[in-house]
Amino acid sequence: MDTNTKLYLTVIVIFGGFILIWVVYYFLRMRDRSDIGTHPSVELSQKGGADKRQHPRVDINWSVSMETRDGTIDGEIKNISVGGAFICCKKPLPVGQVFPLTMMGPNNEPVAATAEVAWSNINVPDEKVINRGMGVRFIKMSERHIQLVRQILKENE
Repeated sequence: MDTNTKLYLTVIVIFGGFILIWVVYYFLRMRDRSDIGTHPSVELSQKGGADKRQHPRVDINWSVSMETRDGTIDGEIKNISVGGAFICCKKPLPVGQVFPLTMMGPNNEPVAATAEVAWSNINVPDEKVINRGMGVRFIKMSERHIQLVRQILKENE
């Protein structure tokens, strides 16, 4: 093989390698875009995005009062499960913050719990958010209140 042929083959191999790397990169980027729903917003869940929750949820409209370092914040529970809830409020709390809350359940029964902010849509532009708020994970709730939530879920099956 002469020098020109070796050079020509080397250029083809390098060019082919770049094409292969680009194709792999492109498909990885497309796969990552399909995982946008890992930080769910209300808009995604209402449009049928993949739901990765452990517990079934039911839509409700309960008022909620949250005790924070900056005082009491009022909001509304839009959906609930045994494991957590979506709280609609004007100024969601930071992810990871733990706080006590009191929900007004059926027959105005106060339902107390301790919750942790799992996600928030505070940084999503207003035009892309149906309900400003945050998803919370219940850390502590009385057995009576867990049974109340289970009963509500059962009634709405």
